[in-house]
Amino acid sequence: MKWFRCFLVTMLLSMLLAGCWGSREIEHMIYANTIGIDYVKDQVVVYIQMVNFSGVAKKESGTSQPQKTFLGKAQGESFDSALFNMYASSPQRIVWSNVKTIVFSERALKQGLVREVLDVWDRYYEFRYTVWAMATKEPMDKALNTQAIADLSVIYSQLNNPTKTYEQSSVIAPMYLYKFIWKWKEKGETVLLPYLEIKHGWTENKKPNPNLGVSGVCLLENQKFQGCLTVKDILGLRWLEKDTKRTPLELKEGKTIKAMMVMNKVKSSIHPKLRRGKPAFDIKVSMQATLPQLNTSLHKRKFELQAAKEIKDQIMGTYMKGLDKDIDLYGLSAIFRRSMPDAWSKLSTKGKIPLDSSSIEHIDIKVNLISGGISKMR
Repeated sequence: MKWFRCFLVTMLLSMLLAGCWGSREIEHMIYANTIGIDYVKDQVVVYIQMVNFSGVAKKESGTSQPQKTFLGKAQGESFDSALFNMYASSPQRIVWSNVKTIVFSERALKQGLVREVLDVWDRYYEFRYTVWAMATKEPMDKALNTQAIADLSVIYSQLNNPTKTYEQSSVIAPMYLYKFIWKWKEKGETVLLPYLEIKHGWTENKKPNPNLGVSGVCLLENQKFQGCLTVKDILGLRWLEKDTKRTPLELKEGKTIKAMMVMNKVKSSIHPKLRRGKPAFDIKVSMQATLPQLNTSLHKRKFELQAAKEIKDQIMGTYMKGLDKDIDLYGLSAIFRRSMPDAWSKLSTKGKIPLDSSSIEHIDIKVNLISGGISKMR
């Protein structure tokens, strides 16, 4: 009888356990790693890049295994219908909670698919806002099929993990989707969406081993696509970017590099004001510098002044490049709006204030050269 009572209590307690009958094994699901969005022949084309977790685990444990990239493709009249068409061809359930990056093609940006994509993103519980937002001019299938070098998983590439490269050389800041949405919706803001290109600077056993790298920014203003600019056109952006960690500066004499400086601890501020009824801005930038390469002999102060002049020229050069395209690259309109909302309302047209070459009145650059090549400097 005692044995029967123990058995009965055990059975009753076991009924309270949740169990794992409804669980799914990790290998029985498809984990989307990157979503690519294109627009071809009046159809929205969606790509998903699948991450191979078993390959990542074996690589990290020291077992070499070639990394494979799996790419799914579907199309439809809308972003949502393309996703449902993807389900029809998928052999297993697709999980979206692991997405790390969303990539728009230039055609998708021109077509204005951002609004449609963000509407779906807002409504589906598996999508997150802490994913990287990027663009590309490359064919989407080629971009997402590009392998990472050294048999690394794609989750360690610039496509899915751009911060490591940016910390070493800060030129174009990566952008999270939540920041993209904020700038896309905010009046007077300009979205600087990093765009990827396939680069061919690496080889594997003397064979070309192309990989993805950031080559410029695509611009969206007032929720409309405004074109793209390459790195050489936007070198001034890094000096006003709050996330800049470490960035190089070449000092040239003609075409000869006289010195290479590495800048860090970059701090900047933009002060808006009204000057004779027009918006005007003062810019201040300070930084520390080291000198890893030196091909001449100059006084420390002369190096600092020459670097300050070069940085000022880059800031104004980028600003003027934006004016040529009628783009406010530094978001001066948004800064003016937050500081002087009444004046902004009177002066703004089509969501931004008028800017010209005289709108930036003063640029104050302070460079503190702290180390490097001291034996060649006076």
